[in-house]
Amino acid sequence: MNAVLLRRWIMSVGVTALLLWIGSRKTFYASTILSPFLGVALLSIFLILLRTRRDLRELSLVALLTATQYCLDVRLLAYPFKWPVLVSFLGISGLATLAVRAIWASEADRRTAYLTLIPAFLFVASEWFADYFLVWGERVRPKTLDLYLYSFDASLHIQPAFLVGQLFAKVHAFAAASMVIYLALPVAIGLVFAGCVMRDRANAIPAVVSFLITGPVGAGFYMMFPALGPVHIFLAKFPWEPLTLDQVRRLFLEPIAVAGPRNAMPSLHAAWIFLVFWYARKLSLLERIGAAAFVFFTLCATLGSGEHYFVDLIVAVPFTLMILGISQVISARGAPVPWATLGSGVGATLLWFALLRYANHFFWASPLVPWFACACTLSLGWYCARGLECGAISAETVEAEAVTV
Repeated sequence: MNAVLLRRWIMSVGVTALLLWIGSRKTFYASTILSPFLGVALLSIFLILLRTRRDLRELSLVALLTATQYCLDVRLLAYPFKWPVLVSFLGISGLATLAVRAIWASEADRRTAYLTLIPAFLFVASEWFADYFLVWGERVRPKTLDLYLYSFDASLHIQPAFLVGQLFAKVHAFAAASMVIYLALPVAIGLVFAGCVMRDRANAIPAVVSFLITGPVGAGFYMMFPALGPVHIFLAKFPWEPLTLDQVRRLFLEPIAVAGPRNAMPSLHAAWIFLVFWYARKLSLLERIGAAAFVFFTLCATLGSGEHYFVDLIVAVPFTLMILGISQVISARGAPVPWATLGSGVGATLLWFALLRYANHFFWASPLVPWFACACTLSLGWYCARGLECGAISAETVEAEAVTV
């Protein structure tokens, strides 16, 4: 056995043993493997593995490692077994298999292998660190601005979160489907990224950057406008006992002390799923339909669960534009900076923050005012997205012409 093969075997065994050891740690098992959301995030790694290559040897390795982790954790160490455990084991085994794929990849396939492995790991790592940001945010901002957001929603003369929450309470199948898809956000992110690797390589790196920076950038905006969602304010009264319009109109708006994660404004779940839809635009028809379904059910779940106000979803539109602008600046070297998209995203997001906090009464002048503000924001998103698409097509045309010459 030559030195190269020996090194590859040592690296493969070492990586596999390391991941099995991490998966057997009691604290990691309790905080990550048993977590439904982190379990689904880990599962997305296995799905990325499947989407980028279906190889019988790799699937056999995943099955072997999953069985080994199960025997080690559940049988030997007697850790509790719940449904997230199995999907977490699949994800850890998928990560180990992606690492082995990268170690043994040929020179021609090595770039693709690492382009698949590194983002897959970073997606899960970012989810793991998110809880620390939320705990820190609650300490830094002990009071929230939920009353301001609730006032805006009521100024629409309907209260969308309460209406969808009531629909969830009546139609349990719809509620269950929406919440499953809501929890499956990491799966959508992983599959769309893998689709870009296979069918739209030019957007693979921008997609990685966009998905990864959304969390940290959003955490900063959470601190600017801390809020939790109506279910945390109304508690057992949600969704059946909203305040009347007259009561909300006379409501004294002030920051209130409420326990819970400050992760409502803007809705990062909405922003991530908008990014999924954006980066799926050049993938297969089935992938585009799947992305659209994720958008619909995710937005329904954000409202029906009471974790977000309607305005959170509206402000997520310019926030997404800002993320797209930043990602292009970071990843598209030599390409023109999309100043219009970046400036519009930042400006509209901050303008919404200022109006909601300091000019909330303005929206009560007429129900047409808040609806018009929402329509303008959505139109801005459509216009800037169209501009980005046209710019991307122009850049691809120039690049193709340069190659031809």
